[in-house]
Amino acid sequence: MSVNKTTSHHHSKAERNITSAKTTLGEIESINKKLDNKIASMINQVSLENIKSKLMKLSSYHTIHSKSKYINEVAEWLKNEFKNIGYENVSFHEYKEIIDENEYNLKNIICKKNGKNHKCILICAHYDSRMEIWFDSYSRAPGANDNASGVSSILEIARVLYNKKLNYDLQFVFFSGEEQNLLGSEQYAKSIRKDNLNLHRLINLDMIGYPKFNPGKIIIETDNYNEESERHNRVVFNDKDSLECGNIMEKMCAYTDLSPKPDSIYDSDYEPFEKRGYVVVGAYDGSAKTDQNPHYHSISDTPEKIDWNYLTSVTKIVLATILTLDKKN
Repeated sequence: MSVNKTTSHHHSKAERNITSAKTTLGEIESINKKLDNKIASMINQVSLENIKSKLMKLSSYHTIHSKSKYINEVAEWLKNEFKNIGYENVSFHEYKEIIDENEYNLKNIICKKNGKNHKCILICAHYDSRMEIWFDSYSRAPGANDNASGVSSILEIARVLYNKKLNYDLQFVFFSGEEQNLLGSEQYAKSIRKDNLNLHRLINLDMIGYPKFNPGKIIIETDNYNEESERHNRVVFNDKDSLECGNIMEKMCAYTDLSPKPDSIYDSDYEPFEKRGYVVVGAYDGSAKTDQNPHYHSISDTPEKIDWNYLTSVTKIVLATILTLDKKN
């Protein structure tokens, strides 16, 4: 997750005075009685072992800092992972950026799956990592939770959905440069606006495998206005649809043993899209706490800290959300 040089990615709900639609326990019990058997069958295909395998591989790189020699090697590996699943429409979105006064050639990875109506759902995560020191591109930065967790989840969702015929187009997107103020997502948001992509919904996964600070809960981030979130809520006409999408994601928790915790978007790759008017939501475990989590942006953000059952459950929730949005189309 991206932070500026002095502040944490997220604040607590109390600090931020969040207002959001909540799914009550009674509603979840009611939803439980109406679970869609087809969706349940699809999400049962999600494999903890597959997720673990991809996360372990990503975390084995010395660092995936956007300035490091490894960043484009990882991009190639991720592109090949989509191709190994069977996807043919996989490409790099390449861009140049100045980081710490030097120019770097960076890549976002874009995997496209065509649907019937060519309205698009975009599922994204950043694949770069970093240490606490902003410019340190040399030290070991495994980034297991931040953000190999989001990347491995999306690879598994892409695998499960490969043979599924859908109404919506899907894009599975991995961004570089997130830890340097959302560089990759800013470039891609600019690009799809120029290309007039019919982007219906965006789901961002950033840190979804270490629930120590929210045991049994997944934070569902939506685009809603209050004084504290003004910097992150650039436009308000997309708020209602974001809350509605977040409410769907909250209900999908009924397919798992997790319960939802509503919150608002804050310092991650959905923001460049939100400010251009697109409808965004996110999933997050609540662990980007610089003052409480010793593993955040640290050499100790390793696979041993990951709660594999939790990460698998979040993956199922996101997959169920995509399938439910597709049914509502």
